[in-house]
Order: sequence, then C-alpha cells, then structure tokens
Amino acid sequence: MPHQTAQNSIRLRLILIPSCILAIGIATAIGAAFYDAKSRIASEIASGLTLGDHFIRYALSDLANAQNSDGAIESHALRGLREGLAHVRHIKVFFPAGTADSEPREADPRAKLEAAQPTRRGASPAWFEKLLQQPPIVKTYPVRIGGAERGEIVMTSESRDEIAEIWSSLLFLTALLTAISIAIVILILLTARHTLAPLRQVVEGLDRLGRGQFGGVGEIRIAELRRIGERFNMLAATLARSEADNHLLIDRLLSIQDAERKELARELHDEFGASLFGIRAAASCIVEAASSIPDGGGQRREIVERANRISALADAIQKQNYRILDRIRPVILHQMGLADALRQLVEQWRAQHRDFSCAIEIAGEGQIAEGKTFSEEVSLTGYRIVQECLTNVARHSKAGAVRVRMEVCAAAGGGLDGGGLEMRLRVEDDGVGLPPDFRFGFGFLGMSERVRKLDGGLNIGASALGGASIEAHIPIAAGGTPKIMDQRTDATRAEATAIHD
Repeated sequence: MPHQTAQNSIRLRLILIPSCILAIGIATAIGAAFYDAKSRIASEIASGLTLGDHFIRYALSDLANAQNSDGAIESHALRGLREGLAHVRHIKVFFPAGTADSEPREADPRAKLEAAQPTRRGASPAWFEKLLQQPPIVKTYPVRIGGAERGEIVMTSESRDEIAEIWSSLLFLTALLTAISIAIVILILLTARHTLAPLRQVVEGLDRLGRGQFGGVGEIRIAELRRIGERFNMLAATLARSEADNHLLIDRLLSIQDAERKELARELHDEFGASLFGIRAAASCIVEAASSIPDGGGQRREIVERANRISALADAIQKQNYRILDRIRPVILHQMGLADALRQLVEQWRAQHRDFSCAIEIAGEGQIAEGKTFSEEVSLTGYRIVQECLTNVARHSKAGAVRVRMEVCAAAGGGLDGGGLEMRLRVEDDGVGLPPDFRFGFGFLGMSERVRKLDGGLNIGASALGGASIEAHIPIAAGGTPKIMDQRTDATRAEATAIHD
C-alpha cells in the first residue's frame, strides 16, 4: 500500500522524475569528462615533452659550442636548463651524475626513473591514477662539452599532475552539478507544495464534509484548480442546505411524534379509562342485582361469576392500558421527576431481565432538590435515551452487568452560579462492545436527533467495563432557551395527576 501510494503521488512524481533526469545529466557529464581524460593527458604530455625537448636541445647546443670545458660555464648552463625545465609541466628530467646540481649517478638513468615512479605526488586516489595512467615516454640526450662526453640527460613524461588536475576538475564539476540539482529539486518541491496546496484544502474540506461540517474552501488562485474549488463550495453549500432541511424535518417529525403520543395517551386515558370504569361499575351492579335473585338452579351463582370475570378482565385491560401509557408517555416523569423515573425504569428492566445486573447512580441531585427540575422535553429525552440503551443492551450486548449514571454538573465554559448546567447520562455494559462496521440504526438515530435538538451531544464508544458506552450531555440552562425551570405549576401537576388516575 505505501509503495502504491508513492507511485500515485503527484508530488513524488514531480520530484523524482526531474531528480532522475538531473542524476542522468550529472552521470553523462562525468562520463564525457572521463572519456576525454586520456586524450587530454596524451595531448598535455606531448606538449610538455616537445617544450622540454626544445629547452634541452638549445642548452646542449650552447654547451657543445663552448670553447672549453670550464666548470663554471657548465654549471651555469645546466642550472639555467634546470630552472627553465622547472616551468615545463608533465615532464621529469634527470641530469648526468658528476655535474653541478646533479643527482648521484646511476648505472642506468631509467632505473632511477623506475624507482621514482611509485612515489605519488598527485592528489587523486590510486584507483583513479591506475585507471588513467599512461606508459611513460623516455628520451635521452647525450651531453658533450668541448667534444668530450659528460653523460646524458634523461627526460621522461609525468602524467600524475594531469591526472590530479582531472580528478580535481571532476570533483568540482560533480559538486557544482550536485548543488545545482539540489537547488532545482528544492525549487520544484516548493513549487509543488504551493501548487498542490489547493488540493490539500479540498481534501481537508472533504474530511470536514465527512464529519458533518459544511464549510467551503478559500479562493483558489491557480487557474487549473479554480473550478474545482468553486464546485466544491457549491457542493458544500448544497449539502449544508440539505442537512439543515433534514434537521428541520426530523425536528418536525419528533415534535409531531411527541404530540401524537401525548394526544394518544390522553385518548387512551380518557376514553379507555372511562369505558373500563363503566365496565367495572356495570359488573358491580350486576353482582349486586344478582344477589337479590332467588337461587334457582345455580343461575345466580353463574351470573355473579361471569360478572366478576368481566370485572377482572376490565382490571387486566386497565393494567395493560397503564403499561401502554407508560410506554407512550411516562406519567411518572410528571409525578416524580426524571431521577425517580429512571430508578423505576431500571427496576422494571431488572425485573424483566434477571440475567443482568443493573445498577443506577444519580449524582448532583442537590441541584434539583433546590427547587429546580428539568423541563418536560429534557426529561423525556433523558428517559428515552436510557430506555433505548437498556433495550439495546438486552438485545445485542451479550453483557452480564449494566451501569447507568446520571449527573447534573457545570457545563464546559459555564458555572453553577451562571446557570451553565448540563445533564450527563451514561449507560455502559461489559458485553461484546460495538462491531467494527457499526452504523446508526433508527434507535441511535432517534437518540442522536433528540439530543441535537436540545443543543447537546451523544458520544458512543468503548466502556471501562469492556463493552459499549453511550454518553449524552444535554444543556439545561444555556443558549437563551431555558432548559431548566422552576417548580411545576399547579395546572401541570393537576394534568399529570389526571392522566395517571
């Protein structure tokens, strides 16, 4: 995967391709210089030998024309020759032994030359010298002064100096081309970073879109990418409008759902309650009337039994109606408040699921006991969240223990005195946790939308017990819309009592 990503990276391509081209150019330049090195050495050596040959011949001609063999004249001529040859490059000269400023005489001057060859005077490495070293060219010149033989001068070619110059030139050329290549690569890198910056903005914008943040990207000044930025901003604006419409629709649906549930609960209570009360009253009248009938053939007893059955059936229907009412719209929320309603919910759930150990903890009750309670919407949202979480635990978690915690505390950035409070609900278990491909179902979606409607948040993750953890935090006194209110009015209390009865 990293190798494939590197192959598909525009930045790497913009850097690697020119770098490879520059590396090939450097190698080609070095190869061309190296290829021309031998001919350059041969040319320089030939030039040095030619110049040295002229110097020696002129000097020997002057010595040969001397009228006597005066040592002073000889010494002066050979010293002048030595000084002149010192300025001639790429040659080495051995003077005859026994003359002034000469070296000790050898039986063979070439032996002296061969003995001196291993001595390295250049700055190039041995392998480079060995690669370019050329066989030495040796010339001998007999020395005659006044017609007498005085030995010979040996001149040989010396290629080490030229090889050292070539090595220095190659080092300089390589360093120069490398520095230029690095500068070019840095410029390409900076250009690529500047050019691809809009693409990074688009990628970051796509990440924000994935997180539900629909902000656009800044103006893109690169002509080839400007249209991408414009289209992205249009897409972000469209998604923002769609998200706002969806939230508005969901909020409307939740409001309608709660209103319908409230109306349905009222209808169930008023209609069913009154009808069932009438059935029980009628059954009592039948029992009372049957008691005055003479018992003939057991008819009175049969009438009383059937009337009692009707009354018992009405009681069962009444209890079922209470359960339906509690499911649709928990009456206990109006009577006892959210904390006690959650305790009762946990107790009922624990009674229905005896394989689970369920504990509930209420923290910060003092904030509520000081004459404050949650608004109807906040209480209902908190109750539904715990109810849905417990249902999911029973269905999917494969847990053995569940823990419910509710607390009222200061919201982030708020304080108790300033009314910046929030309610936190957390339900966690020790089950198998969330699957890797977890996606919101209708239950989680409903919880999330209810919390979002109250400007809160819902966090889903791993719990300290080893399973899943669902935590909701709901502001109860923030944002200008009061989520916390004083003690309920008498009308509200009377309505809750009427529904329960």
